[in-house]
Amino acid sequence: MAGMKPGEIKGLTAACRRMYEGGLVTGALGAVGVRTSAGDVMVSRAGSRLGFLEDSDILLMNGTRPQSGGKGKGPTRDAGIFKAVLAVRREAGSVIRINSPYATALAHRGRKVLEKSQGLLEDLGGVVFVPFYRPGTAGLAGAVAEVLRENRIAIIEGQGSVVWGTDIEDAVDQAEALEAAAKVIFLLNGNNGA
Repeated sequence: MAGMKPGEIKGLTAACRRMYEGGLVTGALGAVGVRTSAGDVMVSRAGSRLGFLEDSDILLMNGTRPQSGGKGKGPTRDAGIFKAVLAVRREAGSVIRINSPYATALAHRGRKVLEKSQGLLEDLGGVVFVPFYRPGTAGLAGAVAEVLRENRIAIIEGQGSVVWGTDIEDAVDQAEALEAAAKVIFLLNGNNGA
């Protein structure tokens, strides 16, 4: 992975494996973006299986175009989100997109459930609901980056969650905490989640 040091590569693959094993991502759902020690932005390739990440699954984003030495799919459709969030949060070292069961169910339940449950989410550094935008669009990237200027987690209506951390491990820690809180919300509210 050009632009990343060996320790960064090992940390990234271990964190992605942790997300997979913890149920935060499944199959090819989920994506990751990281700021390297050189200041570059690296993102996962579309369709990458994060639990089994390989060197060829990571692309260097240079300006608006991915830099890749090989053939294959381009960057994840969440690359725009990752670049936008990393641009507005200088302390962020990583941004992840998760599709874990409870947090995704929360995204489908809507803003009211999230607002009623703020007490369970208050220790997560700010969890904000983002209304639906078409996936992969500049509108979605801009809306997520705007709310993450002041918060750690964006729950996108009908889609899932975007979480930033100071590094990949911190982002995964936050995602795990979100999933645990979302599970409690559904347990406390019964099957209707409201």
